[in-house]
Amino acid sequence: MRSIVLLIMAWLGCMESYAQVNVRPHVLQVTVNKTTSIIFPSAITSIDRGSERIVVQKSTGNVLRVKADSAFADTTNLTVITANGKLYSFLVNYEPSPALLTIDLGAAANITQDTGMLSLAGLVMKTSNQLHGVRYGSGKVKLSLVGIYTNGSVIACKLRIENASPFSFEIGRIGALVSGSHGGKRRATHEQEVSVLLTDIEVMIVRERQAGVCVVLLPKSGLSPGQQLHIQVNEKGGERHLSLSIPNRYLLNAYLISVL
Repeated sequence: MRSIVLLIMAWLGCMESYAQVNVRPHVLQVTVNKTTSIIFPSAITSIDRGSERIVVQKSTGNVLRVKADSAFADTTNLTVITANGKLYSFLVNYEPSPALLTIDLGAAANITQDTGMLSLAGLVMKTSNQLHGVRYGSGKVKLSLVGIYTNGSVIACKLRIENASPFSFEIGRIGALVSGSHGGKRRATHEQEVSVLLTDIEVMIVRERQAGVCVVLLPKSGLSPGQQLHIQVNEKGGERHLSLSIPNRYLLNAYLISVL
């Protein structure tokens, strides 16, 4: 009897291992001028793409945005691991007009805020530029602030990346921090990281002699009077890191917009 029980337990263990290893892939269609959004039930911890012809961007913890860098004929793959330990596999094909632009693998209620922020970022992308003169360059790549907008609770910074170098610039991590002074006569500068709510990027790879635009959404609560905002755009796998300092007066004069 004991032998039979052990045999059944071993068989169940093998079946569980088999189910874990053999993950049925999802079919994913992507194109160049439209973004496909994938909503996962848990936060994304790891992303692996089979080809550089597809570009991926994690907008919030559990939303992944995918598009094609250029048209391609064969099939590539995309693998995503989430915080709950699940692995998701995708077979990615190029399709000029994808049948689905939103794939919900989780609960739709979890993305209400993300949907609103995506709408805000999209509106900022379409709004005409408001500013000039705030810029930073490194290795013939220039980062410029072309507009600051707000809906009252979120601050949206519209950035332009111009690549005058002979090498492409792939956008990696985008971060933000604020700095301010405190203390007596000899005031010490204090820096604090600000959580980026969402980044909406026109193109992930800015080709040589070309330019791209991105929108960075930040919480208004993370910014205090007298502080200066710093936005950092790092080159993925490279050494060209761009850092833009935005004086507080620009934040105070943010252009008010509303999403209907």
